[in-house]
Amino acid sequence: MGDPNWLQAWEELCPLHLEKSSTYGNAADPLSNFTQVAAQTGNPAEWYVAERMLEKLHRAFNIMRSDPTAVEEWPDISSLALCAEALRRRRC
Repeated sequence: MGDPNWLQAWEELCPLHLEKSSTYGNAADPLSNFTQVAAQTGNPAEWYVAERMLEKLHRAFNIMRSDPTAVEEWPDISSLALCAEALRRRRC
C-alpha cells in the first residue's frame, strides 16, 4: 500500500538522479564525482556522500527554523543516500 506522498517522492528520485549524474558523472561512471574525491582523499566514496548529506541536512535545519515548508533538500538527501548505497554495493 504505502503512503501516496512517499511513493510520489520516490518516483521523482530517478529523474533527479539522471539529471544530476549527467553533470556530476560521466558515461563510464555516473557517480564519478564521488569516486574521484575518494581517489584523491583515500577515503571510501560513501564518506564524501555522507559529508554532502550533512551539508544538505544543516541547510535544511537552517531553513526549517524560519519556514519548514520551504525545505527543498529532502529529495537531494534521499538521492545521496541511494548513491552511497550504490557505491557500497560496488565493493561487495
